[in-house]
Amino acid sequence: MVDIREYKSGDEKGILNLFNEIYTASREEEYWKWQFMENPWGEPIIVVAEEDSKIIGQCTLIPTKIIINDKEILAGHSVDTMISKEYRGKGIYEKMVKKSYELADLKGIEVRVGFPTNEALRGLLGDDIDATLVGDIPLLLKPYKLDNFLSSIIKLKPLAKALALPSTLFIKFIYKERTMKINKSYIFKEVKEFNEDFDILWDKIKTSSQIMTKRDSKFLNWRIKNHPKNHYKTFGAYLEDELMGYMVVKIEERSLRGKSNVKLGSIVDMIGIDESILTGLYLEAKKYFKVEKIDFVVSWASESMKYRQFLVKLGFFKSRSSISFVVKDLTQKKELENYIINEKNWYVMPIESDIY
Repeated sequence: MVDIREYKSGDEKGILNLFNEIYTASREEEYWKWQFMENPWGEPIIVVAEEDSKIIGQCTLIPTKIIINDKEILAGHSVDTMISKEYRGKGIYEKMVKKSYELADLKGIEVRVGFPTNEALRGLLGDDIDATLVGDIPLLLKPYKLDNFLSSIIKLKPLAKALALPSTLFIKFIYKERTMKINKSYIFKEVKEFNEDFDILWDKIKTSSQIMTKRDSKFLNWRIKNHPKNHYKTFGAYLEDELMGYMVVKIEERSLRGKSNVKLGSIVDMIGIDESILTGLYLEAKKYFKVEKIDFVVSWASESMKYRQFLVKLGFFKSRSSISFVVKDLTQKKELENYIINEKNWYVMPIESDIY
């Protein structure tokens, strides 16, 4: 008989075994502790399914503070939801999710958010769970290595195909580059640690979008500085020693169907008082990408994202790849539900997702 229960100390070994089995990955305990136990916003909700002392399923909610119209509430970010193949289709997944909702109510978590795989998405949108697909967040892309196009085109074409880019658009936009002016008074420098400057900046920009994850120093140090696996680089823009914006980027290598690797740069997060600051930050990041010989740079940009046109001006264009964004109101307040299912209200960047 399968037992659906809350996590207890020591379960992480079985959880990691299940994760590495399902995703053929190499998730280690250090990463698990960082992800679930070091989060600054509180203890996670972890529900497991167990049979014969073996964990065969998991459902989670990691506490995340979000601002909705200047009001701070607690959301739960669902990650690493999984179940062994032989136990699928038996209603176990739905029971774990419902148990997580019961625990969320006790801990004051009002909203569930997540970026599920296509397989998980079908279950979340079913009648039993009844979450809502806010939208598929498009992946915007900009090709680099323009200075050596002929030598890189062999490498770039497979990536264009892998990302499902129309070849005509791919060639059309590969030459696209626009110059944008910035205020010469700004000073740009790399940030190693997030201090009180970021708390002050957060207070200034927290109402610039209707719904945002709380981007203060606690969150940024946990999510960016202390990440046990990913290496990020953060650039800050200062005016007379006052932080006016920042951009977080990441570099990774991707293998394309056994062929040569490509280097992919990602804009993980960006915040700025105005567009001029973001332009300067992007140009600083661009220098870094060029030194590292990046093939492509990507960023998320939902249809109504406030920086979408800014990215287009920089030469980014919409690929056919996207990220599903799903939410559920756990309070059963119709007013809250109507607000969070509206894509126009959200400012969402890759920093919100554990896949970055």
